Amino acid sequence: MNFSIDKSTISRALSKVQGITGKRTNLSITSDVLINAADNHITIRANDLETVFFGKYEADVTTEGTISINAGKLFEIIREYPDQKIRINEVENRWVEIGRGEVVFNIVTSDWENFPETPLIENVSFIEVDPGELKKALDITSCISYVQDEKRIYVLGVLLEKLDDTGEKKMRVVSTDSRRLHCYDFEYTGEIEFPEGDVLVPKKAFFEIGKFIQGLDGPVSLGIKDNHLIVAKDDESLMIKLLDGEYPDYRGLLNTSVMEPVQTDRSMLMTMMRRMSILTSDDYKSIILQFKDDEITATLTNPEIGESKDTLSISYQGESIEEAFNPRYFIDALKGMETDDITLYIKDAKSPCLIKETDNDKLICLIMAMQVS
Repeated sequence: MNFSIDKSTISRALSKVQGITGKRTNLSITSDVLINAADNHITIRANDLETVFFGKYEADVTTEGTISINAGKLFEIIREYPDQKIRINEVENRWVEIGRGEVVFNIVTSDWENFPETPLIENVSFIEVDPGELKKALDITSCISYVQDEKRIYVLGVLLEKLDDTGEKKMRVVSTDSRRLHCYDFEYTGEIEFPEGDVLVPKKAFFEIGKFIQGLDGPVSLGIKDNHLIVAKDDESLMIKLLDGEYPDYRGLLNTSVMEPVQTDRSMLMTMMRRMSILTSDDYKSIILQFKDDEITATLTNPEIGESKDTLSISYQGESIEEAFNPRYFIDALKGMETDDITLYIKDAKSPCLIKETDNDKLICLIMAMQVS
């Protein structure tokens, strides 16, 4: 195999697969990319047994062939290579020569026949999504992470569902760790076939989708087929194996008709939460919020550090309600909102707080109350 390719083209492609090839698996070859050169292009594949990347790129191919080479080292070599055109030439005994002239690397490759097979998925019905909207959905749901030994499927995954009851073509992503919940709705065009049961996308795969769509212009294609989510754009695609499990029924938690609305300013509430979070610690994560007489009073007592108090004007004339919350959860929720006119929905000391923009239901965040000591 012998081909030359533009440095920026192959560097951009390899940057997208570093998270896939950097994952530890039972097969060491999953740290490689599979490169095939034929006609006037090359293809690049990465496969960690759960997520598969595929890309096709123009190249000057002198000799056709296939290699499996360490993705991390190849990316570093190409990133630091001085010329804008780089040559990759397979010599003998699985050795590959990268570069020419004064800068040359000789790298041993793996047996490409041991590279994991790419699942064959055909006849996929794709919808089109704005990449900016998809990126925001990823950011909002991915900020709810999980601990390393987490076993609950609904915490490890993000729910993806169609909102058939809206009369519009909308998709919703829902993410939770059982202490908070974020759901975000975005529009799409086209038709998509959903399988029976819940569609659960691994949260860790959302980071790879974020890398995949970064810097893209124009709609991104999404499809679901054979227990995989496929994300595609032009000659690149990402194939993600879905999780097998059920998602809790969360919709009842979003019923605001039994809750008291509290209107306030997003920027001012964000500032309050940031100030209050300064004195939190691993053992003392909660603050007390008291809703009373058009004010929120926030207090924190941390025996390890000290005390703090803050007050914010709101629109509320109901009975006094005192609840405990983690202020960092409010910060994560408020970051995703675009307008300063927001509404909190509260009920009693043991019920969650629901947050959304006053005139927009696209993003809804729910934070569970903590026990007041």
